[in-house]
Amino acid sequence: MSEAEGGFVLFCLSLCLCLCLRPRLCSSGPLISEARPDHHVRSVIWILEELEERAPTLTLLDTVGLVRSLSRSESLFHHLLLGQSSAPPGSLSLLSDTDRSFLWRVTEHQVTPSAELGVSLTDDGTTVSLGHVLAGIQAGLRRNRSSAWATGTAGGAPDAVDSLHAVTLTKDLGLALVGHHRNGSQALLGGEGCWDHVEKPRRFTLSPPWSSATDALINGGMGGFILGSYLSGLSPPLPPLSAVLRGYYTEGLGLRGLKASRRRQAYGELVTARGLAAQVSDAVLLYGQLGDQPGLRNLSRRAVEEIAQRGVPRFLSRYLDCPAVIPRCMWGAKPYRGAATLLTLPLRYVYVHHTYHPSRPCATFPQCAANMRAMQRFHQEEREWDDIAYSFVAGSNGYLYEGRGWWWQGSHTKGQNAKGYGVAFIGNYTAALPDDTAIQLVRDTWTRCAVAAGNLVSDYAIHGHRQHRNVLCPGERLFLEIKTWEAFREVERDTVNAEAL
Repeated sequence: MSEAEGGFVLFCLSLCLCLCLRPRLCSSGPLISEARPDHHVRSVIWILEELEERAPTLTLLDTVGLVRSLSRSESLFHHLLLGQSSAPPGSLSLLSDTDRSFLWRVTEHQVTPSAELGVSLTDDGTTVSLGHVLAGIQAGLRRNRSSAWATGTAGGAPDAVDSLHAVTLTKDLGLALVGHHRNGSQALLGGEGCWDHVEKPRRFTLSPPWSSATDALINGGMGGFILGSYLSGLSPPLPPLSAVLRGYYTEGLGLRGLKASRRRQAYGELVTARGLAAQVSDAVLLYGQLGDQPGLRNLSRRAVEEIAQRGVPRFLSRYLDCPAVIPRCMWGAKPYRGAATLLTLPLRYVYVHHTYHPSRPCATFPQCAANMRAMQRFHQEEREWDDIAYSFVAGSNGYLYEGRGWWWQGSHTKGQNAKGYGVAFIGNYTAALPDDTAIQLVRDTWTRCAVAAGNLVSDYAIHGHRQHRNVLCPGERLFLEIKTWEAFREVERDTVNAEAL
């Protein structure tokens, strides 16, 4: 090979590496236009990182304003509370047409009968409205708790609206509560869904029943409020937007205490039921004054306050008191085989297991999802059961994973499957304990919510798998732990079937 040929080969190799690793930084000109089909939060972070490298003088507020300026339907409500979102001069030219279109698509939230738009998949396996996250960051940086809104309407009006509350969650939460009050057939809150592909998500399908305040909106609203509150207390210089999002969603860059998987706990530490209800009613009343809102026109202040006072406790119960559960479609479950058997609720027992194999705790969504698929494959193909055996499975990443779920009988504890739920901890706990978060998730949060929902009796009993079968499950160390739980009960030995599972 000649020297010239060798140089050309080295150039090609360098170019390939550049395109593979940082495909958009190989040019000294404007950012290269390329398709960004994956609606994952990391795609947004990559674009922002490259933008910030091209324009290092952009502040956090500048970048948020730039992205939010792409909105085609920003409301008067947001203009009033946040001001007009605008991009610093010349900054839009650093984004390709493809990137501008992509950022608009993933931040412009909209719920339609067939899909939920403006949402992104995150590293922890949940779906969020990034538009609400960015609005919260912007409000936190401009937070002004003393903004008073006067009114001349007979129906009354809010005395003060906290912009951070209003643009992240309370207005949308309030509208959903009012919508349910007006139309009882509309879901009160929520509506989860699934992506067409968990590695390369492009389309999100919303599962009925749903309201205008979907799970993705609420996840984004809580995240925006948490980040806005955090950033409002920081002194300059502030981190760039890509670092804030990467820190929150991937647990790095100085934001380890504020991670998305803890959004429920973190949000609960920042709000009270009474204060949140007041913010909900104030935000709805303000929103109703700013435009032609037929659903709000004839509602008095007292009526809105009563709707908020009834609805907010139900919101807090569902999204703060209860754990987040990753649905089957998100971890890639295969279809159930055969005819499922409905449980007769409420149940009286919870049977605790460890998986043994997989033997190591899972700390990330991809790892936990892979573990779930492996267990389902083993249970269906090797054991020839209809589905994964357990009702729910606890990972060490702050989430429960849906197995057979609330309604369908499992195959977890032979002879007892119709009497209780089987809950397994991923890992081998013969000599070690699960993560504290996982233990609290099952022992405290999940059981409390199961009782509140009417799925477990209030005086339920917790048993270890070994109390009913001739097995070591749930592991010696974990069994000693559950024996200390308040709901643990001993079992008469003559009721135990010694046949191994």
